[in-house]
Amino acid sequence: MALSNDMTLLLNKCENRLGLAPLVPHLPEWANKEKWGQIVMTDTIVTFSRYYPNRLRMIINDTTVDKKMVDNTMWYYIKDEVLQGAKLLGIMDIDWMDYTTNNSSLGATSMGGGYYYPSFACPTATFENILALQMNADMSSLYNRGLYIDFEYPNRFALKGMGNTNYDLNSFTVILLVQHSSLSTISPTMMETFESLAFADIANFLALNLRYFDGLETVFVNVDLKLSELQDVANKRSDIIEKLENSYVSTSNKNIPYIWTV
Repeated sequence: MALSNDMTLLLNKCENRLGLAPLVPHLPEWANKEKWGQIVMTDTIVTFSRYYPNRLRMIINDTTVDKKMVDNTMWYYIKDEVLQGAKLLGIMDIDWMDYTTNNSSLGATSMGGGYYYPSFACPTATFENILALQMNADMSSLYNRGLYIDFEYPNRFALKGMGNTNYDLNSFTVILLVQHSSLSTISPTMMETFESLAFADIANFLALNLRYFDGLETVFVNVDLKLSELQDVANKRSDIIEKLENSYVSTSNKNIPYIWTV
């Protein structure tokens, strides 16, 4: 119900912003507000997701992926049933902030003492634990293998390091980038831009299809749909796309792995 209400609110706002209230009751079925919702799902959300996708965390293990060695590279194939219909756009990175046993395999990439589990620390040896962790971090930094994800569309990736080293790990967490499936996963701080894009897409749909009825003369009335005003809104789409292209590689996009250094 909440998802339906989000779409209803968007379409009502579109009707008000575009001044379509007098026209909506007379629109044919193929151009009514329900059709506008389909335009948002097939056009607007698809375009928006390419710049600001939705993020999902996935534990990589035998239940979520199939592994296959191809040309001396171990490839992980994400199972379709795990995605549950979501369209995979890419993989952002390993979730380095996951300190649980889900990321246990990452211990194999460090020199000295394996992975750190905060919940496993010994209260009676806190001081020694801190020193050991720092020593392990210092040692690991000398042998940093630069572990990274090599993603290939549509659903496979490999773990590689310096010198094209390939890794075969049993359990770790990654951050998937997927297409939004509803309005609920779009950040409220981005809704102004999303709404503008949706209005342009709907205006373009109406202007292109209703032009065949504009200017018709009948015994009752001459049809004037003011399509030029709708076309003006539709023409703003290219400006909105340019805005997205100029802003998505920035700190405003949480899917871009920015690192601040001093």
